[in-house]
Amino acid sequence: MNQTEQQIYNMLTESTGTHFLDSGGGSGRHWQRNIKKSLNDFRNEKEFTYEPDDIYSIEKSVFHHLNETTQYNMTLTKRLNNFLKINNYDSVLDSVDMFLKNQYQGETTRIINTFNEECCLSQTLQFITVGDIYKYDVIALSIHNGADVRGGYTDYKIFNIDIDNFFMWHPSHYEYLLDTDLKEIS
Repeated sequence: MNQTEQQIYNMLTESTGTHFLDSGGGSGRHWQRNIKKSLNDFRNEKEFTYEPDDIYSIEKSVFHHLNETTQYNMTLTKRLNNFLKINNYDSVLDSVDMFLKNQYQGETTRIINTFNEECCLSQTLQFITVGDIYKYDVIALSIHNGADVRGGYTDYKIFNIDIDNFFMWHPSHYEYLLDTDLKEIS
């Protein structure tokens, strides 16, 4: 087992709590469903699910996506955790953002939430990029584990990303799955 895979599993099963205003009910939050799965369950789940002839039904396993396109950065994650113990800005997101700006000497940062995009991943990601993504292939990543996308995010961890593939979450990237001629060949 590699560290990246283990960290992704830990994040997917991390409790982000419950709240009576959250629409998750008794067990409808992602972490509540994921906690029932072992690492092998995630490994063995289908990478894609979809309905024939419906591009917008394509769903890619967030576990497989992250496992294929990220590399856990333990050193920077430890630095982040130490920074968060000492510094408390308006929110955790602001604190992580400030850590990256300090770490990369004032480089600009960009906060991205895949909920705001056409995204086929099985769970929402929120992450912060640093400067020119081709120069700094680093993100601070949080996974939405709640029911309501406005809250219920995991603690941030730092990952290096495969830039060419990490941002491939639009259904059109996987439209080939719907091609019946390709299904017959495989």
